[in-house]
Amino acid sequence: MKRSLPPTNVEFVTDLMQFSAHGALIQVFVLQALDVYSQRVAASTPEALDTALVSGHAWHGCALEVRAKLAQRLGEESTGSPGSASEDSSASSAS
Repeated sequence: MKRSLPPTNVEFVTDLMQFSAHGALIQVFVLQALDVYSQRVAASTPEALDTALVSGHAWHGCALEVRAKLAQRLGEESTGSPGSASEDSSASSAS
């Protein structure tokens, strides 16, 4: 008997975004989660984020990339200081 492979991360997130019991509201939830977490990581110093598994500079860079892409998605000029887009993105996402 052949075991099926677990879904990739992309497949998992796609399934979550498309087939939630909460409908399209899950999409706002996921974007808000990205906003909040990337905000926290961007506010940290890269050195504080270093682990044995991941470079703090790389993790911090991921947060900055997510912040920039969310700002672009929401039509904001830039993310400004960490946290400046969170209230705007929450309001924009919910409308």
